[in-house]
Amino acid sequence: MYFSTGILDTAFDSQVLPLLERMLESGVDLIHIAVEPFRRQRTREHLEKRKELDSRGIRSWYLRQIPPFSRSSLRIDGKRMARVLKGLGVMGEKIVIHGRGHLNAARGLFLKETDPARVHVIADLRGAVVDEVCCGAKGHVGTLLSRYLRGVYQGIEDQVVREADHILCVSNAMKEHLQERYSPRSVTVIPTFVDTTRFLFSKEMRERLRRHLSVSDRTVLVFSGGTAPWQNLDKVIDLFTGLKREIPDLLMLFLSQDPSRIKKLTKDRIDDGDLRILRVPHAEVAGYLCAADVGVLLREETLTNQVAAPIKFGEYLCCGLPCIVSAQVGDTAVVLREEGGGIIVSPRAPFPSPSEFRKLLDLDREALSRRMGKKYSSAVYVPQILELYKRVVESSGERSERPSEPS
Repeated sequence: MYFSTGILDTAFDSQVLPLLERMLESGVDLIHIAVEPFRRQRTREHLEKRKELDSRGIRSWYLRQIPPFSRSSLRIDGKRMARVLKGLGVMGEKIVIHGRGHLNAARGLFLKETDPARVHVIADLRGAVVDEVCCGAKGHVGTLLSRYLRGVYQGIEDQVVREADHILCVSNAMKEHLQERYSPRSVTVIPTFVDTTRFLFSKEMRERLRRHLSVSDRTVLVFSGGTAPWQNLDKVIDLFTGLKREIPDLLMLFLSQDPSRIKKLTKDRIDDGDLRILRVPHAEVAGYLCAADVGVLLREETLTNQVAAPIKFGEYLCCGLPCIVSAQVGDTAVVLREEGGGIIVSPRAPFPSPSEFRKLLDLDREALSRRMGKKYSSAVYVPQILELYKRVVESSGERSERPSEPS
């Protein structure tokens, strides 16, 4: 069973769908439960995505979550999921639950209580959720609510790390954080992987999309991602405007699912002639990354960012796109120091010099794409996850057969 955070989640196409498809190809008996946000509207986009999953043979059930304000709400969701399983007639079989994120892992643990010997939970922890709930809190009420939620989510994390059969996390930095705080027995790092059949450098795609964007004679700085507070978009805009003074042909490209928010942030700060804002399907992002010249990933020095593994980083590099990255973002700085392909900035030196920036334009993008494809390809990590499912069941079987220690 795979519990996803909804089918319109920004990471679904890049991180979840490739895994679900590979499960089916490998003969896994798959049940996918999409835990949708409480206020998610069943839009045309949502219905089309459901049809796509059906056409691919992915059995999916859609559960609109109860607002996750307490562990009790997660327990109720777990009971609702148990009714789905009972209706499918699979209760009593061995079940591996892959819970994406802290909340889904906790729902899986409540489900495990119904049959601890047969239900096994893999907690796929995507970040520092306890820290994230405080990000962007505003006003007295927002501060109080974030403090309350921090306590709730801390309790959830404590339970998940203690009780899950195995922990997946997205970076070595996060693994170290978990080990320092909890000393979990089983942790595997699976970075945010990339479909390297699509995310690779292509000269043909670069030339075609540069013509489409009318930027054939421009140097293009690109940001690909969301608009959450930790994305630090104000600093991205500052970086562009600072470099623009020294590099007159520079153009800023935003690839975002929230273009209206980007327009508000860039208003009166970037001239229309120096700006492109696009909302494109994930399947088309690679072409625009090939068309750009340098990617940008700037974050504040918080726990959320220190343990993160931004999807855009692997996608940038697999497309041979050199990037400008903040020092404290998961394993990104370590990768750039070992492999090259970018500039690491810090609070003391927040922006590269024009000469440093221009050196990025001379890198061999095809070589960078090949090198990073080997490091981030889903073809490397998806088989590891499938093998983990087998190991979790086998190791739990060994534990159940082992004679108990004398008291």
